[in-house]
Amino acid sequence: MHRELLCKALTAIEPATTAVVDEFQAASGIVSRPVAKGVLDFLAENGIGTSSKKGAISFAGGDRLKAAVLALRMGCEMEQVSKHISWKDFEGLASEVLRSFGYETRTNVRLTRPRMEIDVVGVSAGFAIVVDCKHWKRGSLSSILSYSRRQAARAKRLIKHEGTIDQAVPVILTLHAESVKFVSGGIPVVPIAQFRSFVMDVKGFLPEICVCTCICRSC
Repeated sequence: MHRELLCKALTAIEPATTAVVDEFQAASGIVSRPVAKGVLDFLAENGIGTSSKKGAISFAGGDRLKAAVLALRMGCEMEQVSKHISWKDFEGLASEVLRSFGYETRTNVRLTRPRMEIDVVGVSAGFAIVVDCKHWKRGSLSSILSYSRRQAARAKRLIKHEGTIDQAVPVILTLHAESVKFVSGGIPVVPIAQFRSFVMDVKGFLPEICVCTCICRSC
């Protein structure tokens, strides 16, 4: 599969929609119908999109971001891929991953006094993962540190606001990072491609990462 075809496919992947091959071809700008069908088959082989017996293709909330990660792995330029993804793509995939591990999720959670907004919150039995989705093309260390400190403050505020959360892990979720790293007192900066494995293993990370608690001593 040529990486440029995957970049074109990003424009035609619309979450929560169903399309036939001709519609996908037109939306992506791929000239050949057989090539467009081949791209759809390749995406399906990689867990992106679901085909029906009638030939229709359905895309889920996180599919465009999954395709973007796949395109990057195949060598597409970061700047080119970034043009086709939105905040909603990040939020959709993060929510999908958290739900798959049994978390109840909410997006765009607004808090007051002081006014704050959290992109995605996943809660399971009093334990929360508090996600800030950063659509960086590139990020300097100073900007990452600044955003991570703000995210820790949001996690603390969430605990006080909710009253039912005992622990909260603030997380920065990004596209371009190559591996999980910990900044500003152990706040995880997680590439979207590794978010699933991070959520799976998060309880094992607790001794070494920032964990905000109801008495706010850990962050």
